[in-house]
Amino acid sequence: MEGSGRTGDHRAMLDQHRRDIEALDRRILHLVRERIELARQVGELKTELGVPLRNFGVESQVYRRFEEASRFLGLDASLGHDLARFLIEKAVEEQATQRDATFAGDSLDTVVIGGKGGMGRWIARFLAGQGHRVRVLDPAPDETPFEEVGDVAEAGAADVVMVAVPMSVCAPLLGELADANARGVVAEMCSLKGHLREAATRVRSAGLRLVSFHPMFGPDVRMLEGRTIVFCSDASEDDLAVVRGLFADTSARLVDLDADEHDRRMGLVLGLTHLTNLMFARAIVHSGLSAGALAEVAGVSFGRQITTTREVASENPDLYYEIQALNGVTPETGAWLERALAEWLSAVSDRDPGRFAELMLQAREALGPDTDREQDP
Repeated sequence: MEGSGRTGDHRAMLDQHRRDIEALDRRILHLVRERIELARQVGELKTELGVPLRNFGVESQVYRRFEEASRFLGLDASLGHDLARFLIEKAVEEQATQRDATFAGDSLDTVVIGGKGGMGRWIARFLAGQGHRVRVLDPAPDETPFEEVGDVAEAGAADVVMVAVPMSVCAPLLGELADANARGVVAEMCSLKGHLREAATRVRSAGLRLVSFHPMFGPDVRMLEGRTIVFCSDASEDDLAVVRGLFADTSARLVDLDADEHDRRMGLVLGLTHLTNLMFARAIVHSGLSAGALAEVAGVSFGRQITTTREVASENPDLYYEIQALNGVTPETGAWLERALAEWLSAVSDRDPGRFAELMLQAREALGPDTDREQDP
């Protein structure tokens, strides 16, 4: 009976501790909300003063403050560092989302062709958030919060026409816009540009004010901080300035390339990355082992790789096929991949640790330092 009493006391204490933790969790969330609100106000002041979104010197001070406080409280400094990182990221996200939705300039009449698709919805929301009038042209039965236009001729009367359609149908659509004498700037968002070369030359000769650009992210992106948008330099300066200007006051990184160089880089940035992850997935298929079984004994490297591979494998297969099939660099990229695999396997089959180490050293030198990784202050 005595033991039963102690057990009851312990259970009561356990329940009380859990309630205390729940109360602390609510207090923590209230404090986080207050901090995010202050960060939002700081973001407004940064926008008004023209101050850059991120101040890495200030961020370093925050990291140091959290680490020192953690040590003072008898906690691991890495806990303070990780908490600081989380809070900084949330503050930056709040400020960037706010800045990216800040309208600066004249309101434009815009039409998004393909406005019910993934990137079409994204660019429509972005333009509306910037204060522009947005309509969409898309025969899909899906609902849209924006007014719909009936045909290409009506779309061509807009100040800016955003073309967010599959790459394989973009060229004929540009021809339709040229035939309709579209008066405004027409901006296509394809992931590759080489397959449009002949069509682009033809429609520009017919008077179409065509601009090619490429947002280097998917439709789920909420903020443009740390994101890249590539603009192809083959358009007229005035027309390019119109499209570039839509993003000039956001937190995105804007990069200018000619169309051929764009596709060459995409051969690695997109094509090689996709192929590498899809090959990894196929290798797992051929192994006969499930990803779940492998995860039971997996380390950090496998966990990171399988996460990335799952993301790639879950994407739109039609889009990923087009990224390979429509890029003239793909055969060269594939040959590099085959050559690299042969080199690694040769070093192993020849029992040549020196050659293996040499390949790893060359890889490190080629990759260089991880400049995107956050540096400790």
